[in-house]
Amino acid sequence: MPEETMLSVLEDLLREEDVLAVMLARKNEISVTPAPDKFKLKDPSIFNLLQSTMDDFFVIIEKFSNQGLDRVYFELGNYVVLFYLIAGDTALVSITPAFANRGLLEVEMENARRRIKRLAQTSG
Repeated sequence: MPEETMLSVLEDLLREEDVLAVMLARKNEISVTPAPDKFKLKDPSIFNLLQSTMDDFFVIIEKFSNQGLDRVYFELGNYVVLFYLIAGDTALVSITPAFANRGLLEVEMENARRRIKRLAQTSG
């Protein structure tokens, strides 16, 4: 996967008003993320904790992937974390405000996921 191209998809997604932070997470690998100074997240410790525990999330994702798991949402205080699975070992992850327009965010996340899948197919 060419990370610079993946990075531009993430940076485009980060331009959305309610996307506070975003990453392309891979199991057992360093995640692709825009520069942290581009994040709109007021508490960066949330992103740091999420980034440091991604491998734990992938254990759960693997257990449910045979059942068709496609997305995971969870609330964390004033935030919602969205996981859009790209492959068994890769997920597009964003942090948004808890009361953001989820419908619009789902469309933007799905569009970004499709772009990333296309990039992965052309580079692999």
